[in-house]
Amino acid sequence: MNHEFLEAGKIINTFGVRGELKVQAWSDELDFLKQFKTIYIDGKPVALKSVRIHVPNVLITLDGVTNMDQAIPYKNKVISVRREDIKEMPCEHFLVDLIGLDAKNAETGEVFGKVTDILPYPAQDLYEVKGEKTWLFPDVPDFVKEINEDEGYISFVVMEGLGQ
Repeated sequence: MNHEFLEAGKIINTFGVRGELKVQAWSDELDFLKQFKTIYIDGKPVALKSVRIHVPNVLITLDGVTNMDQAIPYKNKVISVRREDIKEMPCEHFLVDLIGLDAKNAETGEVFGKVTDILPYPAQDLYEVKGEKTWLFPDVPDFVKEINEDEGYISFVVMEGLGQ
């Protein structure tokens, strides 16, 4: 299921006195937001004036926001982008599109649950799958064999001890 809007990050604070906002980017590529002229906050379009990298975050300036007092109300807001506005694709899949897919045993083809969440961890993300058990699969080729959004499933190598 393709969503029209994709969450791209969260404004975690203001930065400086000129109205910049510090964004925790939810993309593998920190410069992902540079391709957009418009972002969406609370479902409303907002013109994006500038984007610059400030590792591990991104600093943005919104049109009409020129000082810290104007920037403060944006703190803790989630930034979304329209899927159709994406020109550059930094990844093969958007995580939001993977949640809800069937989880199949790569060996048998049997559906054993649904992907219910994707948990970010420092080494790699973990796919949470719920069925009769709850499973956690690391996002590495040894465990994730195939992602097929068109047919609605992800194939996992199922090993004893991964399910709870």
